Parts: sequence; C-alpha cells; structure tokens
Amino acid sequence: MLRKFILIAAFVLPGALHAGSADPLAQGREAFVSALPGIARGETAASDSAALRAYPLYPYLLAERLQWSLARAEPANAMDVSIAAFLNQYGDAPWTRRLRSKWLRALAKRQDWNLFLANYLEPRADAALRCQALNAQIAIQPSAALIEPALMLWRNGSSMPEACTQVFNWLKLSGALDVNEIAKRARLALEAQNVSVANFVIKMLPAHQRGSFQQWSNVLSNPSAHLESALQAGLEPQAAIDGFAKIARSSPSTAMAILGRIERRCGNPCSLPSPGGIGEMRREIALNLTWSRKPETVDQFRLVPAAALDERGHEWRVRAALWAGEWNLAANWIAEMPAEMLEDPRWRYWRGRSAEKLGHREAADADYQSLIRENGYYSVLAAERLGQKFTPHDRKLPGDPMVRAQIAASPAMVRVREAMRVEQKSWAITEWKEHIENKSPQQIIEIARVLSDWGLHLLAVASATQAKVFDDYELLYPRPFKHELAGAAKRVNLPEHWVWGVLRQESLYEANARSSANARGLLQLLPTTARHVARRNGFPQPTLDDLNDPATNLLLGTAYLREQFDTFGGRFVLVLGAYNAGPGAVRRWLPEQPLETDVWVENVPFNETRSYIQRIIWHSTVFGWQSTGKAQRITNWLTPISSDLTPIPRAD
Repeated sequence: MLRKFILIAAFVLPGALHAGSADPLAQGREAFVSALPGIARGETAASDSAALRAYPLYPYLLAERLQWSLARAEPANAMDVSIAAFLNQYGDAPWTRRLRSKWLRALAKRQDWNLFLANYLEPRADAALRCQALNAQIAIQPSAALIEPALMLWRNGSSMPEACTQVFNWLKLSGALDVNEIAKRARLALEAQNVSVANFVIKMLPAHQRGSFQQWSNVLSNPSAHLESALQAGLEPQAAIDGFAKIARSSPSTAMAILGRIERRCGNPCSLPSPGGIGEMRREIALNLTWSRKPETVDQFRLVPAAALDERGHEWRVRAALWAGEWNLAANWIAEMPAEMLEDPRWRYWRGRSAEKLGHREAADADYQSLIRENGYYSVLAAERLGQKFTPHDRKLPGDPMVRAQIAASPAMVRVREAMRVEQKSWAITEWKEHIENKSPQQIIEIARVLSDWGLHLLAVASATQAKVFDDYELLYPRPFKHELAGAAKRVNLPEHWVWGVLRQESLYEANARSSANARGLLQLLPTTARHVARRNGFPQPTLDDLNDPATNLLLGTAYLREQFDTFGGRFVLVLGAYNAGPGAVRRWLPEQPLETDVWVENVPFNETRSYIQRIIWHSTVFGWQSTGKAQRITNWLTPISSDLTPIPRAD
C-alpha cells in the first residue's frame, strides 16, 4: 500500500491534482497526496495543515498512519490507546475497517482478549476473527452458550483458518464435537470435493466409521483406480458422479470404457441411483465430447435419458446438434427444455433458427419478431435473419437535477470522487457500496448519473446494473477518450464502434484498470504483449505507466487488434475470441468445414469467451447506432467460420 502512495505522489500530483482555485478541495487534496509518503517516515498529525485536516479523506490518512505504527510493532500501550480512541471516534466508518481488522489480529496474537472483545464487530469479521472472538470468550469465561456458534464454524467443507483450531479443540474437549458432527463435516468437504479437508476430518472418526467416507475420498483422489470397485461396494451416488465426471473430463474414451464395464456388471435395467446413475454418467461423457468437438457427440446425447439432463445437458445437446447441422434434432431438443429456459432470448432465437432451417418460416418469424422488440445480442441476430437493420430500444428514465445536486454534495459521494482522484479505488468502492445500500432504484439511478457526470463510468454502470437499468444508453455507453480512440482506430483501419465495444467490455473506461493477470489500461494489454506490438510497429517501448495512458494504450491495443484481424483473415469474431482466450484456443475451435458464425459462437466451449464475444457484438451495435444515429447491421460479423483463414473483403 505504501509503495502505491509514493507512486501517486510522484505521478499524479504534477498534473491531475492542480485543479485550480475553482476547486475548493484542491489544496487539501494536494496536501493529502504529499502526506502519504510521510507515513513511512513516522510523520504525525502535528504537522498537518488546516487544509489537510479539512480534506474529506483525512481520516483515511490517520488510519493509514495507525496501521503503519501497528505494522512496526510500536509500544503496545500507547499504540492501543491511539487506535482505540480512533475507532471510538469513528465507529464503523469505512476508513476504520482495515485498521480494526489488523489490530484485532494483533490483539489476538498477544491474547489481549478483553481489549479484543471490546473492539470486535461480528458483522465485519471474517472466519479467522470469528474464531478468535470465540477463543477470547472461551479464555475469559467458557460456557455452553458458545457451543452453537462454534459448531456453525465447524459445519462447512472448506479449509478453516488456523485460529479455528483452538475453537475446534475446545469443542472436542467439551464433548460437542461428537461422531455425528465429525461425519457432517466430512460429508460437506467431500460434497465440495475438498479432499485434503475431508481426509483430515475422516481421521477424527472411529476406524469402523471411516469406510464409506474414505471410499468417497479415494474415488475423488483417483477415480480411474477406485470408482468401479467402490460402486460394487455401495458407493454413494454423489461420489459416483463426481468421480466419473473427473474421468470424463480428462478422457471421454476412458469414461466410455469404464461405463461399458459398469453396465455389464450392473444388469439391465441398471439400478444405480441418481445422481450417480448410468444416465448421468452418459451425460458427463456427452458434455465432455461437446467441449472437445468430437463428431460422436450427438449420438452420445441421444443415449442420455431426459431425467438425467441438467441445465448444462439441455444447453449443450442443443449446441451439439447445431454444430452437427442436425436442425430437426435441435428443434426437438429445444422443445424439451424446461419452460424457464425457453423464456431466455438465446433459446427463443435458436428455436426460430431451427424453424427457419426446417422451412417453417412463419414460426421462425414469430420468434424473430418478438426478439427485435427487445435489446441484446440475440435481438440483433434476429434482425439479421429478418434482413432488417436494428435500432436499440433506448429508455431514459426521468431525473431530478435537484436530487442529483444533493447527492453530489453528500459526504459519502464526495469521498468516492476524491478517492478515485487520488487512485484509491478500493476506498471509493467501499464508500459507494455503503452509499447505495438500502437506496431505491430511482435513487441509485440518480447516483449513477452523478458518477457518470464525474467520469466515474465504472461505478456509474455498476450503479445502473444494481438498479436493473440496462437500456439508458446515454448513461451506460458514454464515449470518453473519443479523440484518442478515433485516431487509433483510423490508423489501423478498424471501425470505431468495434474498438469501443472492446474497450467497454475490457475495462469499463478505467484508464488505470489492472487485471489479476496484470493486463493494463483501457484495452487491457499485458506488458509483454504491449512491448511486442510496439517493437513490431516501430513504436517506443512502453513502460507500465505508459499503459495507463489512454492514447498509448489505445495506440498499442488497436495495433494488436489489427494484427489479429489480419491473422484471422478479417473475421472479427475470431479476433475477439483470440483477445479473450488466446489465438491458440481459437485455432483449436475452428471447424474443418465452414460453419455459420452464430452457430460457431454458440459453441465456443469457454463460457466466459462466448459471453465476451456476444457482449462486444451488442456493445458495438449500440456504439454504432449512437455515433451515427442510424439503425445497424452486423453483416460484417457473420462471415462463415472454418479453418480456412483466407482474407475476406469487408462489406461497406
């Protein structure tokens, strides 16, 4: 955290924070950023200016100073007094959270239980602190009233923090951790497929009661070696399907061979109960063949009884039929879906497509017409099937400027804005979450508009989503960085609205966005990718900070998109798949024979990548309509897909 503070002072202060005399918080903000590096030098409030003390984020600075003192293990008495006074002053305010948590952990380590309990807040506690709170109460005054909360922590299948060991030992000594409770946790761990936790708990059982649990654990650990013998010994159904699914994922052919042996031993009909019956095993084989694009997939799905189909089974057997061109089968399998699945635009579209392929034009048009009255990827596809352009259905809710002014001036929203200005996104998100809690949808929409006016589009879109508003396009589809994006898109000859679609999906307009994989900036470029693109295109080698600069990120990101566009012969759907899942994955997914684009996209095996492609097609449609004011076609997206990547011309 401190290194980030220093970087903020070095890189943010020279530009963004000199807002001028019109900004009443400018002086306090500058003092705040200047004070952050002083935390490591032990600077105290004695030297803080009046402007700094009045700055809305000043309590965060105080909290960070106290955390630094705590980390340096300064004299406990003085430090405890200071922290306790701070928490007493501010209660459960957002800036107290991390400090309270760290202090409580330090108090627990010192076993200062009275002070721990005096400052403990159950609603904010994680599992480790909940266990420490019980340790404190047990140490001070153990009682039977503590047994149930301790058992609540015990009753889960996850690995628990080390702090819980004392609680569980106390439960055992008190006699509350009996065989039934131990068996419950063993089962929970096995159901969650947490084998290491399960094995630890199983050892606590009497030897004569471990058998079925150990059998289950063995099957999860090495299903190929143990599944068949365990089934003969009466393996639990859930264990059977979990173990078999593991085999099917690694080798469908091995799973088929094992299933054949199971069936021969089981008899006809086979009496293995659900969810570990023959039908569910066939389903797992079929699913994994689908994800591997094996030609025998449809035949395997034909063997899966309807009772064994879960939601995945229903979805993927239809997708397999679409991939194989079995339109009659696809239509029949769609008709057999549960009613709630058939309400989804996805399956209404594919019901229409199947009807169209089978010559039932009237039925197809009925589905298409219902879809084009809605918004989304499948609505745009439906318009294409009807040969029509599509106009997004925009709905701007009425607003109240006076309410927005009040919201903008509220202390929490001011802190949100200031936290983002000094690049403390986690503070901003915490403040935002608390501010929208228990607000009405209309109030949250007004909050979203304030955030949008401030350029905080990530939080604005998140607010609109919270209020279930998905069709106010002025709010949801802003276009900051217009000049930079237009220039970058023009340079590589890609439509601007395509790039806008990628930008919105990748970063939601956050110029300094950073993913867990270290992808950075508006188009989420990995540093190595950015350097390679720069070298290939004769650009200066970018630093990490350069990737947070909108102009640089867009220049490099669009250059990379263009490279992939050329690599995949102008098929932007494949470019998007490669951008999300990698070029190698997309090449593995290419069919030998040409496949219609909507069928190919529907069969992308990674849920994230399929959704990514579909969302960007929709985003680009909205951006194209926004920028031109005209209804859109997505003809350029729908070039047939095959392993032949010969370049194709793009329609005007």
